[in-house]
Amino acid sequence: MPLLLEMSVLQYGVLLLGIVFDVVIILFVTISILLIYSLLMVSVETKTFENGVLRMVGISITDCVSCIFYQSSVFVVPSLIFAYLMAIVTDYIVYHILFSTDMGIQVKIVPDSYATI
Repeated sequence: MPLLLEMSVLQYGVLLLGIVFDVVIILFVTISILLIYSLLMVSVETKTFENGVLRMVGISITDCVSCIFYQSSVFVVPSLIFAYLMAIVTDYIVYHILFSTDMGIQVKIVPDSYATI
């Protein structure tokens, strides 16, 4: 009970910190989406002449759309892999800062079989 009373003092601070982190994550996601969109629009606009020549030669609209899709996947797939690897490294660093071996907590970034229960 005393521990619960001590934690109730901090509940609004934790709630505020959670809201701030949620807003920061939403901002990062929005900026990432806008950045990828602008990169794709610039690359499509610069290749307008090339797409016109391809259409004139006889390429179908479906093939044009699939070319744009492949080009967008060239932007997105490496960024997802890089973001995942950076998240693992950042989690590992943060866990080592917050938790020590004196607490009896082992730092495991990759979930084990107990996480699925």
